[in-house]
Amino acid sequence: MRNLFKSLFFTGTAAVLFAVGCAGPSQTAEEPEFRFIERPETLVFPELNPIVVPEVHSFEFNGITFFLVEDNEVPLINLSSVIRAGSWMEPRDKVGLASITGEVMRSGGTPNFPGDELNEMLESRAASIETSFGLTSGSASMSVLKEDFEELLPIFIEVLTQPAFPQEKLDLALTQRRSVIGRRNDQPSGIATREFRHLIYGRNSVFSSVQEYDDLNNISREDLVDFHRQAINANNLMIGLSGDFSAEEIRPVLERYFGEIEQGSPNTFDFPDVAYTDGPSINFVPRTEMNQSIIRMGHIGGFRDNPDYAALQVMNQMLSGGFSGRLLQEVRTRQGLAYSVGGSFGSGTLFQGQFFAGLSTASETTARAIEATIHEIRRLQDEPVTQEELDETRERFLNSLAFRYSSRSAALSEQINNAYVGLPFDAFEQYVEEVRLVTTEDIQRVAREYLRPEALHILVVGNPNEIGDQLERFGPVNEIDISIPRPGASAPRAVVSGDTEAGQQWISRMAEAVLNGASIETLSYEGSLASSQLPPGMTVDVDVSYNFSTNSVVQVLNTPMGSQTIGYENGAAYVEAMGQRQNLPSEAAASYARMLETHYVTLSHKAASGELQAAYTGTETINGREVAVLVLPESETTLKLDVQTSLPVQLSYMEFVPQLGAEAEMVMTFEEWTSGSGIQAARVQRQLMDGEEVSSFTFTTHSAE
Repeated sequence: MRNLFKSLFFTGTAAVLFAVGCAGPSQTAEEPEFRFIERPETLVFPELNPIVVPEVHSFEFNGITFFLVEDNEVPLINLSSVIRAGSWMEPRDKVGLASITGEVMRSGGTPNFPGDELNEMLESRAASIETSFGLTSGSASMSVLKEDFEELLPIFIEVLTQPAFPQEKLDLALTQRRSVIGRRNDQPSGIATREFRHLIYGRNSVFSSVQEYDDLNNISREDLVDFHRQAINANNLMIGLSGDFSAEEIRPVLERYFGEIEQGSPNTFDFPDVAYTDGPSINFVPRTEMNQSIIRMGHIGGFRDNPDYAALQVMNQMLSGGFSGRLLQEVRTRQGLAYSVGGSFGSGTLFQGQFFAGLSTASETTARAIEATIHEIRRLQDEPVTQEELDETRERFLNSLAFRYSSRSAALSEQINNAYVGLPFDAFEQYVEEVRLVTTEDIQRVAREYLRPEALHILVVGNPNEIGDQLERFGPVNEIDISIPRPGASAPRAVVSGDTEAGQQWISRMAEAVLNGASIETLSYEGSLASSQLPPGMTVDVDVSYNFSTNSVVQVLNTPMGSQTIGYENGAAYVEAMGQRQNLPSEAAASYARMLETHYVTLSHKAASGELQAAYTGTETINGREVAVLVLPESETTLKLDVQTSLPVQLSYMEFVPQLGAEAEMVMTFEEWTSGSGIQAARVQRQLMDGEEVSSFTFTTHSAE
């Protein structure tokens, strides 16, 4: 890097010397005159050039509205369609059906072009075909070289109208979504977005639906077929085309192929009214692993057809629009209360949007950050804005709007979306003109009329131990439970009957074999860990220390990237790396608690003290060894002991795995028992999930006290 800087430095120096040499006394050209501006704020810039909207050719055929924009800069053609269908149509017990339908339409291919073959064919042509469905619309798109357009257009239409929906692709989509559900509480910002939407639209609203495991279990291939049948017909389509073509020449091609699609009946937007509940309210999502607070506050927004739409958007820019917005300048820059800030006054076309201001702050400044944000909202209402601030805000805003027409395809997308939701063709031009006409009086008027700082729903995602009682100053605190519901009603576990007297005898023998009459407080290992999450053949050196008197464990992983410590104590799990400590989610803590609960030393201690109950159910053979099978009802665990040594051979239990959305059998095996420090310890321990090994640990030394 230092050599790179030297290279850059000397290259720049040589360029300067060369320029100076060329500009020596013999040069006769007139030198340019440079003038330094002492006060940059006095510079006067010309008015922005008008935003130019490219010409859009449109026509209707077979119930489909087509929009064409010619662009011959590169030999590509981009086709996009808007489909009048979305998740508003799916049953309430099958949330995600629309999204899955859109995914499997493409991934599964068609009867003539199965998904994998379709992928290979498109890749060989540098082309793409994609399909999807959202809340209010679906989309299907194709990007292709001009020379391949007529050949690939029938395949695009086949994907759109005749998807195969193979069961294996549906199963894959369901598995991937189960994993997403299991991870949905990993990111605090995602939690804040989801839970704030629930506060605005209601927890069971179509506008704030959250997919659960039960929804996925309810979705079948027949559901995808039915949704597709309802969604795809000519009267539900709008088609946009941009690229290297002549509108006059390509029209008959489009009519020939799209004319084969059945017209059908158009879907109608049937959205329920938003069941909004007025604030104020203060809501809290506790996450002990965090050291900062994610805050959202706001209320219901408005509709796009509001005559005050332009004024509201300029007002929002003044409040939270980027680096020059008041929230960033005041709350973050001047007061230093936020890492990031932002906000929006949402105005929907098909249903009401939401107004919110959002920020992240240190746990100890949570209340101050909330108060500072509310103060800025009130200041818009109480103090007239200056003409200078309005002009600067409007200029930045108009500059940003220009990027909505940064390309001909972007302009085409804008036109199609306007037509889809019923806005006039020139809605954008009207909007720009209305923004230019907004006055300082308009800003204060709409702030007073539409903002309700006294009725905000406030949501905080943060650490209760660090925030303390700060939130109580805003009113009674509603704690939100974000635990992920498990699928269905769990089937009752079969009651296992067995010989409890023999069971107690066996676990007493195990305690004697493991502990040799001692009471072990700590157990430490040094060894290596192999895991399915590591590259094949790679191991990590690990030091593990259990403290059974404090019910804690510390694992130190010595990786090529440095040392990392993972621990569990006082019911909480944490990770330390590079001098930083961070708490882990409660799910991780629960996993460590279960590991300690079922450790063979813990079980031996409880057996020796008479606290462990067991029932003997018989014997079986594992790898040629006869084992006694014991059921431990308290922990719903099965323990298998070597009949010759009374030492554990295997321990198993059922555990819900969020990433799978189902219970899995967790099995621990114990091999190569070694005596040392007055205790027997299993030198090799393997963990399996549903029969597949996920990790193994082998120690080189161990000690106990």
